Amino acid sequence: MNAIEKINAEMQKNADDLYTEIIGTYIIDRCGDGQVKAKVEGKDKSLKGAMDAVMAVAKKRKHGSCAVLTPAEVFGAVDTYFRIGTDTQAQEKALALVLGYGAPVATPAKKTEQVSFMLEDFI
Repeated sequence: MNAIEKINAEMQKNADDLYTEIIGTYIIDRCGDGQVKAKVEGKDKSLKGAMDAVMAVAKKRKHGSCAVLTPAEVFGAVDTYFRIGTDTQAQEKALALVLGYGAPVATPAKKTEQVSFMLEDFI
């Protein structure tokens, strides 16, 4: 089973889990890189293992019964688990695909009319 099939099969086991879908989508996107793909295909690596790595980071950050992680911390735990480098574009792409939003679109600045006055106009 190749890396993409492996991660996709694990995603289907938890089809209603939004977090698993985001992380799985991220990993699948990263499999376009042959080195990343080889690491994901490793027998000791799995989507569940990546999710466990995220949970371990969350437990360290826990305050009471709650933990808040930034996307960078979540994806960082996944990258560390698979021993792959960070790809912020792939992170943003996975979030956008799963959560249904795109990159923010800059709105053009409104054009302002320039007004010119001459001192003679006021005399």
